[in-house]
Order: sequence, then structure tokens, then C-alpha cells
Amino acid sequence: MTSEEVFMYSRAYRLYFSSNSYDFIKYKGQIKTPPLIQQKERQFYYRLATKLNDEEIHATFLTTHFFKPTAFITDVCSPESIQAGVAFASRAENGAQGLANHLYTVYKQFQTEDIEAWLYGAWMGNKRASMPNCIGQLITKDLSIELAVLLLMIPHSDLGYDWVKYWEHRDPTKASFGVHPWITRLQKADQLIRLTRGDWRQLSFKYSEAFWKRFDCAPPVDVIEHTLC
Repeated sequence: MTSEEVFMYSRAYRLYFSSNSYDFIKYKGQIKTPPLIQQKERQFYYRLATKLNDEEIHATFLTTHFFKPTAFITDVCSPESIQAGVAFASRAENGAQGLANHLYTVYKQFQTEDIEAWLYGAWMGNKRASMPNCIGQLITKDLSIELAVLLLMIPHSDLGYDWVKYWEHRDPTKASFGVHPWITRLQKADQLIRLTRGDWRQLSFKYSEAFWKRFDCAPPVDVIEHTLC
């Protein structure tokens, strides 16, 4: 990838995650930009172009803007961001076996943790916490973006499981502070992963279904009634 392409993608990812005015998938990241030579921060684009391969560059933009939609190129080029992007790209290279290993790690977590609280929020008196543990782990990066997409965003009607629909019922106003901004980010991340990983949707659905069949993951009736009353 050339430094000019890195510059273009930096604008595209930032616009995609920080607004609803740009369709990254439709335009495949193509966006008009001014000449790179005119940019004061051009050395950062050169640095990414020479230091990382194409997959790692895309992954670094995705992971950085997922957690900070309005990130600047200086944020993208931080050592922590680059490390996260390289790790994200390497997980794609590990394929199905790597994904299965990561899922098993999450599976073991539920031997001791309340899966209902993880998905829907722990009870605090007669109310549930506004932020479930799964999103808390996503924010702290203890849950990878890919696993969050796989476990939270894919509904399974036969299991009565639809995590996104649950939160739409629970918070129809879609408050700016809470779960909904993260749902939007996960939806966008899912679209980007599908764009770069050809077998992602088929593989993610297969693993998601197999994972949730091990648990009673649908919201209990009393949870739904409590939410809708």
C-alpha cells in the first residue's frame, strides 16, 4: 500500500466510524483527498506504509477507530494501536482454529460467571446494570472485536436469542451513553471484517450457533417483561 493510499484510508475509516454519511462498504474505502505532500502529518502515513503490510494497516485503522471513532493519524500510529492492529490481523491468519481457541477461552469463563449478567447486565436491586459485562470486557479489550461480533450480533431464532433486539426493546431511545453506540460500532466492524475475510459470515455463524447451543442464552421471560413494562 502506498502512503497516498494510507492517507485515503485514514480519512475513510475516520468518516465511517464517526458518522453515518459515508458507506465504506459501497465505496470500498475510496474517498477524495487533498495532495498528501500538503499534509503536515504526512510522515505518519509514510511510516505506516513502510512498516506494515496491507492487512495490518487495515486492521490498525479498524481497531483504532472502533475504540476512538474520531482518532487522528497520530493515534493510529501509536505503539499500542499498531500492536493491536497487528494482533487483529494475525488472528485472521490463524483462521478457524485460532477462532475456536479464543471461543474456548470465553467458554471456560462461563463455568464461574453468570452468563445472563454478562449478556444483559447484573441485577442491582430491582434494576439491571445499564452496561452488561460483555460490553465492559469489550471496552477493556478483554473481549476481542471479532468475538464480540460473533457472540453478540448474530441472532439465532431457534434458540430464542437476539441480543441486539433485546437492547432495542430495553432502550428504544438508543441513548448516546450506553450499549447502543457499541452496537453501531460492532455492526460496522462486522461489515469491515466481511469485506476483508471472505469466509467470515459463514464461519462466524457456524461457531456462534455451536457456542450458544451450550447455554440457555435467551433472555428469561421475567427479564423481557421487566424491560418492556
